Amino acid sequence: MIKSIFIQKGNTGELIFFKTYEDLFDIKLTSSFLSAIFSFVKQTLRTEMLSEIEVGPFRFIFEIEKLGNDELLFALFADRTDNLVELRNHLREIQTQFLKRFDESSLTHGFDGEITKFKAFEENIENILEDNKRLISESIKKDIIKVFEELHKFSVFVVSSALITQTGRVVVSYLDANILSEIIRLLEGRFITGNYRINELISLEEFGILSLKGIDEHFISVIQFRKDCPFETSLLIAKKFSNRLKKLII
Repeated sequence: MIKSIFIQKGNTGELIFFKTYEDLFDIKLTSSFLSAIFSFVKQTLRTEMLSEIEVGPFRFIFEIEKLGNDELLFALFADRTDNLVELRNHLREIQTQFLKRFDESSLTHGFDGEITKFKAFEENIENILEDNKRLISESIKKDIIKVFEELHKFSVFVVSSALITQTGRVVVSYLDANILSEIIRLLEGRFITGNYRINELISLEEFGILSLKGIDEHFISVIQFRKDCPFETSLLIAKKFSNRLKKLII
Protein backbone atom coordinates (compact mmCIF):
# COMPACT_ATOMS: atom_id res chain seq x y z
CA MET A 1 0.00 0.00 0.00
CA ILE A 2 1.24 3.50 -0.87
CA LYS A 3 2.09 5.47 2.28
CA SER A 4 3.32 8.82 0.95
CA ILE A 5 4.29 10.69 -2.20
CA PHE A 6 6.95 13.42 -2.24
CA ILE A 7 8.12 15.90 -4.87
CA GLN A 8 11.11 18.05 -3.98
CA LYS A 9 14.03 19.92 -5.48
CA GLY A 10 16.99 17.61 -5.89
CA ASN A 11 19.64 20.31 -5.57
CA THR A 12 18.37 22.02 -2.42
CA GLY A 13 16.02 19.46 -0.89
CA GLU A 14 13.17 21.98 -0.74
CA LEU A 15 9.81 20.22 -0.51
CA ILE A 16 7.39 21.18 -3.30
CA PHE A 17 4.54 18.72 -2.85
CA PHE A 18 3.58 15.84 -0.57
CA LYS A 19 0.61 13.55 -0.13
CA THR A 20 0.34 11.15 2.79
CA TYR A 21 -2.05 8.24 3.34
CA GLU A 22 -0.60 7.12 6.68
CA ASP A 23 1.11 9.36 9.22
CA LEU A 24 4.07 7.06 9.80
CA PHE A 25 6.84 9.64 9.73
CA ASP A 26 7.37 13.34 10.17
CA ILE A 27 7.12 14.98 6.73
CA LYS A 28 10.06 17.35 7.19
CA LEU A 29 12.31 14.63 8.57
CA THR A 30 11.39 12.28 5.73
CA SER A 31 12.02 15.00 3.16
CA SER A 32 15.43 15.68 4.72
CA PHE A 33 16.18 11.95 4.65
CA LEU A 34 15.36 11.74 0.94
CA SER A 35 17.50 14.81 0.23
CA ALA A 36 20.42 13.28 2.16
CA ILE A 37 20.11 10.00 0.24
CA PHE A 38 20.07 11.83 -3.09
CA SER A 39 23.07 13.94 -2.08
CA PHE A 40 24.99 10.85 -0.91
CA VAL A 41 24.36 9.01 -4.18
CA LYS A 42 25.53 11.98 -6.25
CA GLN A 43 28.55 13.03 -4.24
CA THR A 44 29.84 9.72 -2.87
CA LEU A 45 28.83 7.20 -5.52
CA ARG A 46 29.30 9.72 -8.35
CA THR A 47 26.02 8.85 -10.01
CA GLU A 48 22.56 10.37 -10.32
CA MET A 49 20.91 7.01 -10.91
CA LEU A 50 18.68 6.60 -7.85
CA SER A 51 16.02 3.94 -8.41
CA GLU A 52 14.77 2.46 -5.15
CA ILE A 53 15.89 1.68 -1.64
CA GLU A 54 14.42 -0.65 0.99
CA VAL A 55 14.21 0.27 4.66
CA GLY A 56 12.88 -2.51 6.86
CA PRO A 57 9.36 -3.42 5.67
CA PHE A 58 9.16 -0.33 3.45
CA ARG A 59 10.39 0.74 0.03
CA PHE A 60 11.17 4.13 -1.50
CA ILE A 61 10.95 4.42 -5.28
CA PHE A 62 12.48 7.38 -7.10
CA GLU A 63 12.26 9.18 -10.43
CA ILE A 64 14.51 12.15 -11.21
CA GLU A 65 13.68 14.88 -13.72
CA LYS A 66 16.33 17.31 -14.96
CA LEU A 67 15.05 20.86 -15.49
CA GLY A 68 17.92 22.99 -16.76
CA ASN A 69 20.44 23.26 -13.94
CA ASP A 70 17.90 22.01 -11.42
CA GLU A 71 16.48 18.59 -10.67
CA LEU A 72 13.17 17.39 -9.32
CA LEU A 73 13.06 14.31 -7.13
CA PHE A 74 9.81 12.30 -7.27
CA ALA A 75 9.55 9.73 -4.47
CA LEU A 76 6.90 7.19 -3.59
CA PHE A 77 6.90 5.43 -0.21
CA ALA A 78 5.13 2.07 0.06
CA ASP A 79 5.19 -1.39 1.60
CA ARG A 80 8.14 -3.53 0.56
CA THR A 81 5.77 -6.29 -0.56
CA ASP A 82 3.89 -4.06 -3.03
CA ASN A 83 4.26 -4.72 -6.74
CA LEU A 84 7.34 -2.78 -7.85
CA VAL A 85 6.20 -2.50 -11.46
CA GLU A 86 2.84 -1.06 -10.46
CA LEU A 87 4.44 1.42 -8.10
CA ARG A 88 6.92 2.53 -10.74
CA ASN A 89 4.12 3.07 -13.26
CA HIS A 90 2.18 5.14 -10.71
CA LEU A 91 5.20 7.31 -10.00
CA ARG A 92 6.05 7.88 -13.66
CA GLU A 93 2.48 8.92 -14.40
CA ILE A 94 2.56 11.30 -11.42
CA GLN A 95 5.82 12.74 -12.76
CA THR A 96 4.39 13.20 -16.26
CA GLN A 97 1.19 14.89 -15.13
CA PHE A 98 2.94 17.15 -12.60
CA LEU A 99 5.37 18.46 -15.20
CA LYS A 100 2.53 19.06 -17.65
CA ARG A 101 0.40 20.91 -15.12
CA PHE A 102 2.97 23.32 -13.69
CA ASP A 103 5.26 25.76 -15.48
CA GLU A 104 8.94 24.86 -15.34
CA SER A 105 9.95 28.26 -13.93
CA SER A 106 7.69 27.77 -10.89
CA LEU A 107 9.58 24.58 -10.14
CA THR A 108 13.11 25.92 -10.66
CA HIS A 109 14.43 29.50 -10.40
CA GLY A 110 10.91 30.89 -9.90
CA PHE A 111 10.14 28.69 -6.90
CA ASP A 112 9.40 30.97 -3.91
CA GLY A 113 8.97 28.29 -1.25
CA GLU A 114 5.18 28.54 -1.28
CA ILE A 115 3.79 25.01 -1.82
CA THR A 116 0.06 25.58 -1.33
CA LYS A 117 -0.32 26.33 -5.06
CA PHE A 118 0.66 22.74 -5.80
CA LYS A 119 -1.87 21.20 -3.41
CA ALA A 120 -4.51 20.98 -6.16
CA PHE A 121 -2.36 18.26 -7.74
CA GLU A 122 -3.80 15.85 -5.15
CA GLU A 123 -6.78 15.48 -7.49
CA ASN A 124 -4.48 14.25 -10.26
CA ILE A 125 -2.96 11.69 -7.95
CA GLU A 126 -6.31 10.33 -6.86
CA ASN A 127 -7.36 10.02 -10.51
CA ILE A 128 -4.11 8.23 -11.39
CA LEU A 129 -4.54 5.70 -8.59
CA GLU A 130 -8.24 5.25 -9.29
CA ASP A 131 -7.73 4.71 -13.03
CA ASN A 132 -5.22 1.99 -12.29
CA LYS A 133 -7.78 0.18 -10.13
CA ARG A 134 -10.17 -0.19 -13.05
CA LEU A 135 -9.06 -3.19 -15.06
CA ILE A 136 -12.23 -4.79 -16.39
CA SER A 137 -15.94 -4.55 -15.62
CA GLU A 138 -17.65 -7.10 -13.40
CA SER A 139 -19.76 -8.40 -16.31
CA ILE A 140 -16.66 -9.04 -18.43
CA LYS A 141 -14.97 -10.68 -15.47
CA LYS A 142 -17.85 -13.14 -15.16
CA ASP A 143 -17.47 -14.07 -18.83
CA ILE A 144 -13.72 -14.48 -18.34
CA ILE A 145 -14.26 -16.84 -15.41
CA LYS A 146 -16.52 -18.98 -17.63
CA VAL A 147 -13.68 -19.27 -20.15
CA PHE A 148 -11.36 -20.37 -17.35
CA GLU A 149 -13.83 -23.02 -16.21
CA GLU A 150 -14.13 -24.35 -19.76
CA LEU A 151 -10.33 -24.43 -20.09
CA HIS A 152 -9.97 -26.58 -16.99
CA LYS A 153 -12.59 -29.01 -18.28
CA PHE A 154 -11.22 -29.03 -21.82
CA SER A 155 -7.82 -30.60 -21.20
CA VAL A 156 -6.45 -33.02 -18.62
CA PHE A 157 -3.06 -31.36 -19.12
CA VAL A 158 -4.18 -28.03 -17.64
CA VAL A 159 -3.32 -27.76 -13.95
CA SER A 160 -4.10 -24.11 -13.29
CA SER A 161 -4.35 -20.70 -14.96
CA ALA A 162 -4.56 -16.96 -14.48
CA LEU A 163 -5.13 -13.60 -16.12
CA ILE A 164 -2.73 -10.89 -15.01
CA THR A 165 -1.59 -7.54 -16.31
CA GLN A 166 1.75 -6.92 -17.97
CA THR A 167 2.74 -5.22 -14.71
CA GLY A 168 1.77 -8.17 -12.53
CA ARG A 169 -1.65 -7.19 -11.20
CA VAL A 170 -3.94 -10.17 -10.76
CA VAL A 171 -7.33 -10.13 -12.48
CA VAL A 172 -8.24 -13.82 -12.08
CA SER A 173 -5.99 -16.53 -10.69
CA TYR A 174 -6.26 -20.23 -9.88
CA LEU A 175 -2.50 -20.56 -9.54
CA ASP A 176 -0.70 -21.66 -6.42
CA ALA A 177 0.40 -18.59 -4.46
CA ASN A 178 4.10 -19.49 -4.74
CA ILE A 179 3.90 -19.88 -8.52
CA LEU A 180 2.04 -16.59 -8.87
CA SER A 181 4.66 -14.89 -6.71
CA GLU A 182 7.44 -16.23 -8.95
CA ILE A 183 5.69 -14.89 -12.05
CA ILE A 184 5.30 -11.44 -10.50
CA ARG A 185 8.99 -11.41 -9.56
CA LEU A 186 9.82 -12.38 -13.13
CA LEU A 187 7.81 -9.44 -14.45
CA GLU A 188 9.48 -7.09 -11.98
CA GLY A 189 12.93 -8.29 -13.08
CA ARG A 190 12.09 -7.83 -16.74
CA PHE A 191 10.66 -4.38 -16.06
CA ILE A 192 13.83 -3.25 -14.31
CA THR A 193 15.89 -4.27 -17.37
CA GLY A 194 13.57 -2.41 -19.76
CA ASN A 195 11.39 -5.32 -20.95
CA TYR A 196 7.97 -3.83 -20.35
CA ARG A 197 5.88 -6.36 -22.26
CA ILE A 198 5.70 -10.12 -22.62
CA ASN A 199 4.60 -11.44 -25.99
CA GLU A 200 5.12 -15.14 -25.32
CA LEU A 201 7.16 -17.07 -22.79
CA ILE A 202 7.08 -20.80 -22.12
CA SER A 203 9.30 -22.71 -19.71
CA LEU A 204 9.66 -26.13 -18.12
CA GLU A 205 9.61 -25.87 -14.34
CA GLU A 206 9.63 -28.39 -11.50
CA PHE A 207 5.88 -27.99 -11.19
CA GLY A 208 5.23 -28.43 -14.92
CA ILE A 209 5.13 -26.36 -18.09
CA LEU A 210 4.39 -22.69 -17.57
CA SER A 211 3.04 -20.64 -20.46
CA LEU A 212 2.70 -16.84 -20.44
CA LYS A 213 1.13 -15.29 -23.53
CA GLY A 214 0.62 -11.57 -24.02
CA ILE A 215 -2.96 -10.76 -25.00
CA ASP A 216 -2.19 -7.10 -25.72
CA GLU A 217 -0.10 -4.34 -24.15
CA HIS A 218 -2.08 -4.67 -20.91
CA PHE A 219 -2.84 -8.32 -20.20
CA ILE A 220 -1.14 -11.73 -20.04
CA SER A 221 -2.81 -15.14 -19.99
CA VAL A 222 -1.07 -17.78 -17.87
CA ILE A 223 -1.49 -21.54 -17.99
CA GLN A 224 0.26 -24.16 -15.90
CA PHE A 225 0.40 -27.53 -17.69
CA ARG A 226 1.39 -30.94 -16.40
CA LYS A 227 4.99 -31.98 -17.04
CA ASP A 228 3.91 -34.72 -19.45
CA CYS A 229 1.98 -32.33 -21.67
CA PRO A 230 3.33 -32.36 -25.24
CA PHE A 231 5.03 -29.05 -26.00
CA GLU A 232 3.01 -28.50 -29.20
CA THR A 233 -0.22 -29.14 -27.29
CA SER A 234 0.63 -26.54 -24.68
CA LEU A 235 1.38 -23.97 -27.39
CA LEU A 236 -1.92 -24.66 -29.18
CA ILE A 237 -4.03 -24.51 -26.01
CA ALA A 238 -2.29 -21.34 -24.82
CA LYS A 239 -2.92 -19.64 -28.16
CA LYS A 240 -6.62 -20.57 -28.27
CA PHE A 241 -7.12 -19.57 -24.64
CA SER A 242 -5.42 -16.21 -25.19
CA ASN A 243 -7.51 -15.50 -28.28
CA ARG A 244 -10.75 -16.23 -26.43
CA LEU A 245 -9.79 -13.86 -23.64
CA LYS A 246 -8.73 -11.23 -26.14
CA LYS A 247 -12.21 -11.20 -27.71
CA LEU A 248 -13.74 -10.50 -24.30
CA ILE A 249 -11.27 -7.89 -23.13
CA ILE A 250 -10.64 -5.80 -26.23
